[in-house]
Amino acid sequence: MCPPDSPTLSTSRSPARAACDKTTSSAADSEVLSLARRPFRVIRFRSPGVVRPELAILVSTYQKPWHLARALWSIACQQGVDGRFEVVVTDDGSTDETPQVVERFARSVSFPVALTTHPHTAFQLARCRNDGAALSTAPYLLFVDGDCVLPPDHLLQHLARRKPGHASCGYCVRLDETTSRRFSEEAIRSAEFLNWAPASEIRALRRRDRKSRFYRLIRHPRKPQLTGGDCGIWRADFERVNGFDENFEGWGGEDTDLGRRLRRAGVRTQSILRWTHTYHLFHSPDASAPARIAQGVNQPYFNRTFVLTRCLNGLNTR
Repeated sequence: MCPPDSPTLSTSRSPARAACDKTTSSAADSEVLSLARRPFRVIRFRSPGVVRPELAILVSTYQKPWHLARALWSIACQQGVDGRFEVVVTDDGSTDETPQVVERFARSVSFPVALTTHPHTAFQLARCRNDGAALSTAPYLLFVDGDCVLPPDHLLQHLARRKPGHASCGYCVRLDETTSRRFSEEAIRSAEFLNWAPASEIRALRRRDRKSRFYRLIRHPRKPQLTGGDCGIWRADFERVNGFDENFEGWGGEDTDLGRRLRRAGVRTQSILRWTHTYHLFHSPDASAPARIAQGVNQPYFNRTFVLTRCLNGLNTR
């Protein structure tokens, strides 16, 4: 069941996690927090109903309010997880109506919602995800992209499949522009969109899942790779490797690097594609996205000779 359209919004705030140190406060629902060495702005929209969430869903976004609204609608329609999760939208410095989209969403739900943001100087997805993880409180983190719609049982499946020492990774079916435009609020609330995935995309997901299981069976040293757009990780494991490496600026590489360091820490990657996947809404490619991953701006850093399991420039800086 989707939540009612307009419950009362509470503006009360709970203390930030120990990793965050409040430096200033500018409004009842806005503050500036410092994560180890640099500030980021937080807007909290606290609603009653979740005292100790089991899962934090961290939604990354930048300059895509239309897509974000639909991703958030799909979160509001999650089934079987009432009172078990919190939401943090991790923004990369949008200058459009993104904050208003998040505020409207927060006013329509009964679970905690917050927004983190900072001035945009580059594509900083690693920083966004670290900021969201630092602000959240749940012991299990689910990273998703703000241009993807979740099926109604997505959170439930992630919660059911989590197990110690494992990160659970999914993937998306990619939709064309015409199909993406059909994603109205009603289509999401009714779950009508579940039938809109192209057969070719479903077959591709099944192949990906089979490969992932084979790689696990043979204990491949590098695969299956971690995909940050739909990835569940225990907070303790995430903090053990110091989160995402923020030296990754520009498109690509930060999630594969995280997976590599998690494996070195003894955390295995498992596919969740047999049970759930997301629906990627069409948009133009990011300006920093290369035609081939090997041509990406982050590839030289990814291929560095010496890789620390616990990165230096992550959740905290040594």
